[in-house]
Amino acid sequence: MSAAALGCNLCGAQDAKLLTTKDGFDVCRCRQCSLVFVGNPPDQTFLSRHYSFEAGYHDELKSNPASVEFHDAEARRNLALLSRYRQGGTLLDIGCSTGLFLAKARAAGWVVRGNEYSTDSAQVARTTHGLDVVSGALQADSFAEASFDVVTLWDVLEHVPDPQSTLRLAATLLKPGGLLVVKTPNVDGLYPRWSLKALPYVGFWGHPEPPGHLFQFSARTLSRMVCAAGLEPVGTTHARIPLNYSFGTVTQWFRSLKWAAYCLAFIPLAWVGPLLRSGDDITLVARRKP
Repeated sequence: MSAAALGCNLCGAQDAKLLTTKDGFDVCRCRQCSLVFVGNPPDQTFLSRHYSFEAGYHDELKSNPASVEFHDAEARRNLALLSRYRQGGTLLDIGCSTGLFLAKARAAGWVVRGNEYSTDSAQVARTTHGLDVVSGALQADSFAEASFDVVTLWDVLEHVPDPQSTLRLAATLLKPGGLLVVKTPNVDGLYPRWSLKALPYVGFWGHPEPPGHLFQFSARTLSRMVCAAGLEPVGTTHARIPLNYSFGTVTQWFRSLKWAAYCLAFIPLAWVGPLLRSGDDITLVARRKP
């Protein structure tokens, strides 16, 4: 298959190989630079509806304690990772959802602001946590240039229709020497890579999640895109996506013989991936040059 109608967001080539079709969306890999992306992405009307409580997007973060705790734990891990590079200053979280990370960063002494595409999630961030959050897609006039010490995108870049433009815009918001932090699933992780090889035999590839995830990055393609935005990578951390997110709870592992075999084969790879610097989740930290 050639995705000629949609140029690669990283290198601009119009030559992509179809990897799989999932939920009606074609997941393709650029033959030139290896960026993985949805070749037939939804339009803005679809996305606006998709990222709403009415459609079920993050509505559980309003009142479901288990879901709030799950994301709260993720926010704690993200803050701990950021603290390895910098403690304190001005911080913008792009795609801040309901504000769990921003609330923790503020409590740790950061001066925080947020940007959130979902108007429903942004409203929760304002009313529940009293945060300063700008609603809608990030625009050139959303925030003043060179006004933040750190800009974060936690599990966001894979969702945006034009990640290269988003990164270039984010770079302009950093002060000289400021840090950009991008966390995203890693398509070249041990589990995603080997489960893709098994696709012809099992008829399933669990890693991509269209239409929410429009892009699948590797450490190499993400680093290349960050460099194209004028930033200098300073570190990459490998982690694993929580196993219950990728495979379900332990009791769900045995819901069928086929799924039990799948879990037996790939849970060990997901577990050891980060130890081999091949986790299915990566966080890249980059610096704006002084």
